[in-house]
Amino acid sequence: MIAIVWKEKTMMNERRTIFKSESLSLAGILRYPDRLETEAPAVLLVHGSLEQDKDGNFLRKRDGTPAFKKNFFLEISKRLCSKGIATFSWDRRGFGDSEKPNRAGSYLDDVRDALAALQDLSLQDDIINPDRIAVLGQSAGVYTACLMAKEDSRPKAYVLQGGLFSNYEKMMAFNYRRVVEYASRSEECLKWVEENDLISLAIGHNLAEMAKKAKSGEAEQEIGYNGRKWTLHHDPTCYQEEYAPSRQFRYIRKPVLVIQGACDLNVPVSDAFQIEKELRASGNPSPHLAIIPGADHSFQLVPEDEELRLRERMSLESFRRPYSGLYFRILADFLRRFL
Repeated sequence: MIAIVWKEKTMMNERRTIFKSESLSLAGILRYPDRLETEAPAVLLVHGSLEQDKDGNFLRKRDGTPAFKKNFFLEISKRLCSKGIATFSWDRRGFGDSEKPNRAGSYLDDVRDALAALQDLSLQDDIINPDRIAVLGQSAGVYTACLMAKEDSRPKAYVLQGGLFSNYEKMMAFNYRRVVEYASRSEECLKWVEENDLISLAIGHNLAEMAKKAKSGEAEQEIGYNGRKWTLHHDPTCYQEEYAPSRQFRYIRKPVLVIQGACDLNVPVSDAFQIEKELRASGNPSPHLAIIPGADHSFQLVPEDEELRLRERMSLESFRRPYSGLYFRILADFLRRFL
């Protein structure tokens, strides 16, 4: 066991675990306050596509180069531990200390892994109270959290961060048409994009064909741009009507915080309002909505200059930006109220 002292003078302990999801061994970590008078409430941190390890880092870009470590989940854990709330996260399949699968994963595999992580967290009952667990889904983790709720009623509350409501094809267009448009502004812009986010530019030029193939059930897709080719895994699950993102919020029946950065360039901010509306329409008694000003998809503060903001989003230099303090305060207040 490792104890780490943070600037806030709060001691945060760590317990590392190995748990099974199907036949795979996954590496988890329980982070909890040092001084506990009773078992602590806990939050399961569920990855989005930009979080690959237990600390909430995006380790490898599509071109294989490393990204700056934003430590999103670690930062959440630090703040929540200072409020008496434990967290649990894990390395995704094939990352960190978790076993690598022999095939590409799917969104439904993510759900299986998250349910296995929830079970492992529940078993740490010498430290946490298994009757006081919340699920926090970040980005694609919102989709995972909804499908978890369909299968397991134990969580007492949910935090849905930057979640998608509109269909997956529209989300892809929202992200990648922007890259094509920026590259078309000038020769300088095109050169910059080709040097910093070439694969996104290729995706932007192949959106219609990718959607067509995904709707037909193809997961492995080849795309091309200027004579270069890439093979991408594009999970078709979300293109199926049964698994459309907008249809999954009906399973969230517990207190829920819907929260999103006002300057999110990954998912339209309007989706947060649609999620809250759908939750109410589905009978959820207490959805809460918060939009964090000046914050992006990961709740990191954005520069005022819009072109710089766009470039940092494409290059992932946005990961170097500080986090919004307001985000952490709203998150902690919600969890302390409902756990």
